[in-house]
Amino acid sequence: MCKNERRFCRCGRNSAFLLLRDNLLFPEILIDLYCPLCQDQAVWDETAMLRDCGWILEYDLDGAQGLLQQQGVRGPVTPEFIFDEDYLSWQGLSPGDQDMNAALHRRLAPLIEQNLSQYLQSMKNEWLRHVAELKAAGWRKARKA
Repeated sequence: MCKNERRFCRCGRNSAFLLLRDNLLFPEILIDLYCPLCQDQAVWDETAMLRDCGWILEYDLDGAQGLLQQQGVRGPVTPEFIFDEDYLSWQGLSPGDQDMNAALHRRLAPLIEQNLSQYLQSMKNEWLRHVAELKAAGWRKARKA
C-alpha cells in the first residue's frame, strides 16, 4: 500500500502530489520542496537534493537510510534512489499530474454515457499526448515511462 500526500513548496504558491511507496518513509523525509518560482531560495546540496524541471526536492538522507535499512532495503540511499524507486517522488510523472488527470476526467465525463469507447479512446490519446509533452520537457519520471 502506498500513501499519497499533497505538499506545498517553500513559497506556498505551488504544490505537488507525492507518492510514498509502501509507506516505508515518512513525509517528513522530504525536508523541503522548491517550485520553479522559489528554487532560488534553495542552497544547492547535491548529496541531499534532486532537481526535476525546475523543482527541487530536499531529502533527509540519514533518516531515509535508517528507515529503509529497518525494512531490509540495502545499498546507498541517494536522492536519485529515493526518487527513482518511488520511495518519495511525484504521484504520477510530474508534480501536477493529479490535477491534470482530475481535470481531464471532468472534461471528458459527458462522453461516458454518450459513447464509452470514444471516452476511453479520448482518455488514452490525451494521456499519451501529455506523457509525450512531459518527456519533451525533460521530466525525470516521464523519460522512463
